[in-house]
Amino acid sequence: MGKAIGIDLGTTNSCAAIVENGKPRLITYKGGTTTIPSMFAISEKGERLVGHDAKRQAQLNPQNTVAAAKRLIGRNFHSKTIEKIRQVFTYELVEGESNEVLVKVKDQVFTLEQISAAILRKIKDVAEESLGAEVDQAVITVPAYFNDRQRQAVRTAGRLANLKVLRVLNEPTAAALAYGLGKNLNQRIAVYDLGGGTFDISIIDIKGRIFEVIATGGDTFLGGVDFDDRVMQWVLEQFYKEHAIDLSFDRVAVQRVRDASEAAKIELSGATVTRIHIPFIAKNEANAPLDIDIEFTREKLEQLTQDLVDRTIQNTERILRESGSAKTQIDEVLLVGGQSRMPLVQRRVTDFMGKPPCKGVHPDEAVGIGAAIMSHSLAGTTSDDVTLLDVLPMPIGINKVDGTMHVLFPKNQPLPDYKTRTLTTSKDNQRSIMLRIYQGESQLCAENEMLGTFVFSGIRSAPKGKVQIEVTFHIDSEGILNLTARDKATGQTVESTLKLGKGGGAEPVSAAPAKSEPVERAPPPLPFTMPTSTLAQQIGGPAPVNGGGTPAVPRHDPERTTPGQLPGVRPVDAKPTDAAAPDLKVAGPYAKAGTPPAGAAQPGLWGKVSGWFKGLFGG
Repeated sequence: MGKAIGIDLGTTNSCAAIVENGKPRLITYKGGTTTIPSMFAISEKGERLVGHDAKRQAQLNPQNTVAAAKRLIGRNFHSKTIEKIRQVFTYELVEGESNEVLVKVKDQVFTLEQISAAILRKIKDVAEESLGAEVDQAVITVPAYFNDRQRQAVRTAGRLANLKVLRVLNEPTAAALAYGLGKNLNQRIAVYDLGGGTFDISIIDIKGRIFEVIATGGDTFLGGVDFDDRVMQWVLEQFYKEHAIDLSFDRVAVQRVRDASEAAKIELSGATVTRIHIPFIAKNEANAPLDIDIEFTREKLEQLTQDLVDRTIQNTERILRESGSAKTQIDEVLLVGGQSRMPLVQRRVTDFMGKPPCKGVHPDEAVGIGAAIMSHSLAGTTSDDVTLLDVLPMPIGINKVDGTMHVLFPKNQPLPDYKTRTLTTSKDNQRSIMLRIYQGESQLCAENEMLGTFVFSGIRSAPKGKVQIEVTFHIDSEGILNLTARDKATGQTVESTLKLGKGGGAEPVSAAPAKSEPVERAPPPLPFTMPTSTLAQQIGGPAPVNGGGTPAVPRHDPERTTPGQLPGVRPVDAKPTDAAAPDLKVAGPYAKAGTPPAGAAQPGLWGKVSGWFKGLFGG
């Protein structure tokens, strides 16, 4: 049996940690670094690069370098979030057969699970080199606000990386473990987690060895990369004003400006002024080279990003209300994630909460350390258990005839849990029933994420309303949904098939995996949707000197919004919250239902699709 580690799979950087001799520590790689850039690329020579190797060549090869894949994983290609992302990423996104997001790199098409698996495989390899032992188990962290599909996609990525995923753990919960385990605390804490690509806020009670999440929320499209984009947009505008050259058409220039913007933002956490200097960024009409050389102040950075910080405070205020907590009831505030180092963030959190943040955890290390604590507990033989009680980040429900969502599991529902519903036929001799599952906070199904469509087939022939199918919805401690169904009269298990895709119209998932080679989708859509230069439109002036076609980046739209010896950790069993519930009548049969072999519990909704992909990186 190999070693078990904890992995903080981040949007911009990832790290791993391990518990040795009862104490957790980050795993150090060659050169003394503890993080790996969450990047994948294929070089001009066709070589696949991951981590630091991918980042080093990103400026010269931006179209074939995939960064921030965490923002895409488990999402529907037609979602509003993907529409935004397609306008700012320099690589090409392609729609999959089930409306999933695929990435095209060097004429090869990859799933997001494969991209994430490549990063996890790299982490696994360097961890084995550092530890001198095999690593085959891991706890992988995810944002607390990840939905079912995103969580299952991360599990799939772990399996493709040849890791046994012991648990998918929420990042704020991991940080709370790193902070409180072994201290015999009796506190209510707020974990404010602003990372590279996501924001989470969780209210957690710590009572000795019990860690209970009271409420959680966040924004999976708010993080450090959005701060970088604001700075980048400003730099591009300043260059355009001075030279009437729109660099947004040049992917290489955009990547160079983005990297310089990120570096300047980081430097201004400790300084009040810096310079953004990028030599030979373009040429003028006389063919003379032009540089970017701009003074950039902390005051300007805060002006550009004030609304982003305000969004985190608004989320925090909402979650405090949902938890039923006053600010005065919060004993400590933990700041987690690299972007939380920003002085503006720390000032705003201090002003809002009425107290300075706790210094008890390292913002960059806490999540990885917490994941290592969990992995050690789940893989080890410790007997002094710790209980984790988590909650569901977003409601899960089914569609009603009027297009609204019938909520099965409300937001902040303690996990695990299960509920039963009885479905009845609406036509004589109806042989199948279709049930769409949604997750999100809107009352309208169309505004929520459709997790998938379950088709219950092989129903016995009978007059309408005479067949009753009892469906059990079980949501586990990770927030992943499973379904079973049986005929109430006969007790027989009803065959069920998960369908993925827009409207549930895709073919049933096959038990046999698809070919491991990437499949070309033709013709792929253009990755950028802006028809003309937004800089020229917004600022005014002549047409751009260089470039043509569509810009590589659109203009910003302001309206868019270390513990000692460690005890073990144990899960808790599910208890039903409503054993008796009203029957539901589902209108109409579903004629094209597939009939796979009947089984017990279906794997998580998004998880069944993982059999399609054996992965280009093993697994």
